[in-house]
Amino acid sequence: MIGPIHPYIFLKESEVKNTIILILGDRGQLGSELIAQLSQDSFQVLRGSEHALDISDLEVCVSLLDQLSPDIIINAAAYTAVDAAEDNREQAFLVNAESPKTIASWCQQHSCYFIHISTDYVFSGAKPLYNTYCEDDAVNPVSVYGQSKLQGETQIAEVMTDGYAILRTAWLYGFYGNNFLKTMLKLTLANPDREFKIVSDQFGSPTSTIALSHQILSFINKRENGEPVTGVFHATSEDYCSWYEFACEFFKIMNVKQNFIPCTTKEYPTAATRPINSILENKKLNALDINSFITWRQDLERYVNQHGEQLLIEFKS
Repeated sequence: MIGPIHPYIFLKESEVKNTIILILGDRGQLGSELIAQLSQDSFQVLRGSEHALDISDLEVCVSLLDQLSPDIIINAAAYTAVDAAEDNREQAFLVNAESPKTIASWCQQHSCYFIHISTDYVFSGAKPLYNTYCEDDAVNPVSVYGQSKLQGETQIAEVMTDGYAILRTAWLYGFYGNNFLKTMLKLTLANPDREFKIVSDQFGSPTSTIALSHQILSFINKRENGEPVTGVFHATSEDYCSWYEFACEFFKIMNVKQNFIPCTTKEYPTAATRPINSILENKKLNALDINSFITWRQDLERYVNQHGEQLLIEFKS
């Protein structure tokens, strides 16, 4: 069994206790996990929501950043309704592209380190299975969501000369907020005899918010040691699986009976096109020797060890 990795393994308290970290999207599943891990005396952690910081209101956003004056901004806020984005292109691009550009401009002017969360959807997913996507592979998003996230990446890189890290992650899940695993658990516990079809021909690397938060801390540590890392990085758990395999493994570890049936993408049509191959390789993290990710199975086991009982209580009540 994989036990919890201490989230401060990379940190030296004496070096970071005066650092002000602003988390945008602090009410989401990643932002909530970051708050849980960072809210110690070592950090001055600011929640964007507590200051009514709406990143889609660009003028107000800049004014509040001037007031808060953070040393590090972690942008976990995004328009993530992948299917709805197809009919809400303007809102998706405002939140996922224009807002990050505005924040990046402020960071550039104030020497603030910017950590921005991006996605596997910047790739088409057409690369032959089971080849991985590296950071320098050609991007070609096939959905409005992916296009908006890519434009956000591009505009950050255009605005900032250094002092930023764009982390592309995939298949994110956690204890807070909503995600695929929690949805399937809730549905199954409410309908124990019902069969559920789950896509088995899309492949990626499921990544817990625990693991991604832990990796983000390594970037904070590099910055605190005077070695801020700049660029685009892939940040997912190691190895890969299908959605069907992911769900089956989760229920096996949870010791919950399920009636899942594998199906193809064509059998489960959606408004937005999903990448068939979302397998990312953490090539640049490995090159810098700061890759803290474990395999997706180990990551999932750790997640269940920490939160499994709480999830059962929540959905059985």
